[in-house]
Amino acid sequence: MPEKITNKNIVARSLASVWHPCTQMKQHEHFPLVPIARGEGAWLVDFEGKRYLDAVSSWWVNLFGHSNPRINAALKDQVDRLEHVMLAGFTHDPVVELSERLAKLTGLGHAFYGSDGASAVEIALKMSFHYWRNCGKTDKKKFVSLEGSYHGETIGALSVTDVAIFRDAYGPLLNNNLLVPFPAREYVEQAFTGFSAAKVSESPANSSVSLETILSSHHRDISALILEPLVQGAAGMRMYSPDYLKRSR
Repeated sequence: MPEKITNKNIVARSLASVWHPCTQMKQHEHFPLVPIARGEGAWLVDFEGKRYLDAVSSWWVNLFGHSNPRINAALKDQVDRLEHVMLAGFTHDPVVELSERLAKLTGLGHAFYGSDGASAVEIALKMSFHYWRNCGKTDKKKFVSLEGSYHGETIGALSVTDVAIFRDAYGPLLNNNLLVPFPAREYVEQAFTGFSAAKVSESPANSSVSLETILSSHHRDISALILEPLVQGAAGMRMYSPDYLKRSR
């Protein structure tokens, strides 16, 4: 008979078999893993029934709650009909319907699918470079991003990321891309740990000038500008004006 799963034994098994992302394993000697048995809406529940509020929506990807009845019903319906088929040489109704809806919402054309955010960034960088390559402009292989930006932890995504804890160890592997100032007028005193009212960055207008200067002086080398629209999450929930997006475009 299988061993009953408990908080204690599942944590021990996890430490012996799982390499947890964004984690120094030694930290678990002082900050043990939180074992989760199930989810209910905004709550996570361990094997002893203790509840935890999932305030980060499991890395911001579970906005509609755990075990959402409508989403679960759609998943079960789909997996009973077709669990997976590759899109290279094949197609199916769900992907066509989703792509049509996305095109209508965004005004963009075709949808290309990746498995996660970092993969989506890798795909976007490659598409940009490949476009210029097809146009005969093979020198256009640099990317511009904002100071403090975070775009993922695969190699291409890290090359446009400016958060030291993720990037520094892999610096020698990364392309020498271009950074422009973060367009925030100022930080509110003590609003976020590590920031103070004394730290003032450029206004959206001045930051746009900085971007314009970079684009003007390096236009032969630049493939694309990549942005986290309106808020930088990993840098401390730093907000900037929609005006900067308009000016950048």
